[in-house]
Amino acid sequence: NELERQFLEMLQFNINVPSSVYAKYYFDLRTLAEANELTFPSEPLSKEKAQKLEAMSRVYEDKVTTEVLRNGIKKWSSLDNVCTGGPRRSIAILS
Repeated sequence: NELERQFLEMLQFNINVPSSVYAKYYFDLRTLAEANELTFPSEPLSKEKAQKLEAMSRVYEDKVTTEVLRNGIKKWSSLDNVCTGGPRRSIAILS
């Protein structure tokens, strides 16, 4: 979202990831997957798989949030909650 990008730039928050950093984490994740006998997908993430991953992440996030609230542990939240009055769900834009 362009508004979010502009806001982060005003805060001087670097939203760009240099290719060297991306490559480092990519290969670190591949190595970690191999060390734990997990398969690392060789093909790009499809729209359907991205949506499934987002749904699974949301279920886990909701579970953790429920446990945190039940146990009285304070959880850090972003400025989104202040502006909208409630938690905001991110929407992935796939091209």
